[in-house]
Amino acid sequence: MLFEKYLVLQLRRLVNQELTITVGEELYRGTLLYADSFVLRLVETTDNYERETKNVVIPLSQLSYIEVETG
Repeated sequence: MLFEKYLVLQLRRLVNQELTITVGEELYRGTLLYADSFVLRLVETTDNYERETKNVVIPLSQLSYIEVETG
């Protein structure tokens, strides 16, 4: 329980930053928009020609890995 609260606090500090997140074997890269006790939302950008973006909602309980982009 304490870990989950700490994770949410850390994620809230990372709003508007680039993250790489894995859920199972799925990899998502994008800008974190929102985080609460249950889900996080990010805008995933693709490297395709059209530079398509999509909103992704991920339950915190399904997160496998989080990497913060530093630059």
